[in-house]
Amino acid sequence: MEEKQMSDKELQELGQRLKDFYELGGYVDKWKALRFTALKGMAQGFGIFVGGTVVVGIVIAILGAFDRIPLVSKLVETLQRSI
Repeated sequence: MEEKQMSDKELQELGQRLKDFYELGGYVDKWKALRFTALKGMAQGFGIFVGGTVVVGIVIAILGAFDRIPLVSKLVETLQRSI
């Protein structure tokens, strides 16, 4: 896969767009922007943790329903112990 190098003009345009984004979005203060980004990252990490916990719980509940099937029960027991 070939990487495309950005020209100086494209880099300057990107820099101007980022500057406009921060100025128009009310993030003129870089510490305010940094604080917002840090809080956003923490919230996102917490959301991923909670979502993952819910998904694992649902998977365990579904696997528990297959516990009574003779051929699958040993596999399900092994998976439940590993989770």
